Amino acid sequence: MTLQEHLTAVNSLHKNLREALTNCNDEQKVVDCFIALHSQLHSKRVSPHTPWSYEDWLLDDLTKAQIRAVPEGQEHSIAWIIWHLTRIEDVTMNLLVAGRDQVFEAGDWQEKTASPIKHTGNGTGLDTVKTLSAAVDIVALRAYRVAVGLATQALVQSLTAEDFNRKVSPDHIQRICIEGAVISEGQEAIDYWSRRDVAGLLLMPPTRHTIVHWNEAEQLKRLIS
Repeated sequence: MTLQEHLTAVNSLHKNLREALTNCNDEQKVVDCFIALHSQLHSKRVSPHTPWSYEDWLLDDLTKAQIRAVPEGQEHSIAWIIWHLTRIEDVTMNLLVAGRDQVFEAGDWQEKTASPIKHTGNGTGLDTVKTLSAAVDIVALRAYRVAVGLATQALVQSLTAEDFNRKVSPDHIQRICIEGAVISEGQEAIDYWSRRDVAGLLLMPPTRHTIVHWNEAEQLKRLIS
C-alpha cells in the first residue's frame, strides 16, 4: 500500500471509532476500534501485530540529527512532536481518564529522557522547541512513548460502557496544574479537556490529535530528508 492508502485507512479507522462511540453500549466494539487505530499510531513495539505503524514509517529511517532538526521557517522538530504527543496522551489518559499517576512521573522519564521540561509543550515558543530538541534523548523518548502506548491500551481495555459518558473530574483537572504537566500558556488545552467526557478524550488526544501531528511530521520529514 502507498502512504496515501495507509492514511486513508487510518482516517477510516477514526471514523469507525467515532461511530462506535455514538453507541457506547457496545463496549467491545469501542475497544476494538480504538485499539485498531491506536496501534497504527504507535510503534510496533506497542502492537507487534498491527499491519502498519505510522510512527515506525516516519522515524525508523531517520537519524537522530534529523529528528532533532527544526527546518527553516517551521515551528517544530519531529523530536518535539514525539514529546508533545506522548506527554498529552500520558496526561489525558492517565490523569484524566484513569485518575492515576502519569507514566512520566511513575517511571522517572524526565531523568531518563534528559528533558529540560516536564510539561506537554502547549503554549511554548520556538526557543523551547529548539532547547528540548537538542537535549532530549531520542532513544529514551521513544521508549517513553512505548510505555505510554502500552498503558493506554491496557486502560481502554478495562473501560466499561458506563465509563465512556463519564465527565472529567475537576480533581483530575487540578492535578494537571499541581504536577506542572501544562504551563499557564497552555491553559486552552486544559479548558478543552475539562469539557470532554471519556468518549471525547478517546476521539482526540491519543487518536485524532496524533494523526494531525504525524501528518505534520511527515511534512517535516520531506524537508529534512
